[in-house]
Amino acid sequence: MHYPVPLYPCTNLHGLEGGPAMRRLLSVSIFATLLCSSISASASTWYVSPGGGDATTIQGGIDLASSGDVVIVGAGTYTGPGNYNIYFNGKNVTLVSESGPLQTTIDCQTLGQAFLFTGGETYDAVVEGFKIINGNGMNGGAMYIDGASPTIRFNLFCDNLAFGSGGAVHARNGSPTFYNNTFHGNGSPFGGAILLGPDSNAQLWQNLICGSTSGGAIAAASAGGASMVTCNDIINNNGGDTVTGVNAFNNFSLDPLFCGAEGSGNFYLQKTSPCTSNFSPCAAQVGALGAACEVTRVDTVTWGRVKSMYR
Repeated sequence: MHYPVPLYPCTNLHGLEGGPAMRRLLSVSIFATLLCSSISASASTWYVSPGGGDATTIQGGIDLASSGDVVIVGAGTYTGPGNYNIYFNGKNVTLVSESGPLQTTIDCQTLGQAFLFTGGETYDAVVEGFKIINGNGMNGGAMYIDGASPTIRFNLFCDNLAFGSGGAVHARNGSPTFYNNTFHGNGSPFGGAILLGPDSNAQLWQNLICGSTSGGAIAAASAGGASMVTCNDIINNNGGDTVTGVNAFNNFSLDPLFCGAEGSGNFYLQKTSPCTSNFSPCAAQVGALGAACEVTRVDTVTWGRVKSMYR
């Protein structure tokens, strides 16, 4: 059973890094992951860390795990062999970051894609809480899904590129679920952020899709009739924000009101953002990160007023 609730609400940035607030969030996250994935008492937990642990690469951690196991990835930036072109190899493993997407980055360095789901994985194969950047591939710059139905939640997909289609994600022949992810700065000729290919019955809800460099936001090519795109904020994508070829409703195009300026990489939300549950048109949290700052007021000031301030 899966619950559409943020595991990284982050209503206050103070004291998060390593402090009691972060530890409480981690406890909630890990507990919810275990609950939502219906993990049996005999399941094992594996730990990945660049400096040591059960494995030093993400692929190494997955290779150790069996279906039903949890692989926890420590904070850090993961690059090089074993940290791109990652396969689950048909195992329904929960892969979760320990400290959330702003502290745990998979940097593909344009060498390949982050994840390839091609082994028939089900919704019990989970990727949660990562920042995935600089992925590169023919189809699906960061993630390629063919004949699988994983669950992808609370991730940041940034600056990924595909030469064919699906700047961040290319999905076909399966029913993957994407919820509460943020897509920014991805691009491809067709489907700047996401491509729903033949017989893809993907479920996309409560995602923030913005700033695609080319190809629009979401494109569909013979997608399955059960595909669903709902309650997503889709805005400022080069090539358009419209969704066609799939069942789409209750989506909107409103400025998400990030806390950070464009290019800062700060995708936390202002408290009055239309992507917060209090102000969202669909009354639900949208995107990977929650509210973390007050509204920043900007006043228009004339040159005459500026000069008067220094007289």
